[in-house]
Amino acid sequence: MTNRIERELPLPGSLAEVWQALTDPDWLAQWLADEVAMELRPGGEARFRIGAEVRTGWVEEVSPPPRDGREGRGGRLAFWWALDDEPASRVELALTPIEPGSTLLRVVESRPLEVLDLVGIPLPGPGGSTHGPALAAVA
Repeated sequence: MTNRIERELPLPGSLAEVWQALTDPDWLAQWLADEVAMELRPGGEARFRIGAEVRTGWVEEVSPPPRDGREGRGGRLAFWWALDDEPASRVELALTPIEPGSTLLRVVESRPLEVLDLVGIPLPGPGGSTHGPALAAVA
């Protein structure tokens, strides 16, 4: 069983341009899902429609690249998503500047929450067993 999928993609574009492609719903609809709604804050809700399927989840981390032009530090967006009753998985999108006008995008999708819980990774919510802040209030 593969618990992790990783890809690295060198992209033409500055950190700011690639960050926009990761966070703007119109840009996300061009490459990630047909329709995306994401509250860009830790604990924010996320919804992704891909054809007839709808994945829901929450945002774990939003760390935009610096606005002051310092190219030494990249950015990171991490969220959890799941389809219906399937176990949620974590998606991390990390940006690193390669050279002026080029950015490396690293995409990592890792194993379901239930597997992470079994190996002792702390999970969000009371008792560490819920599937995100939005569902913790319901549980």
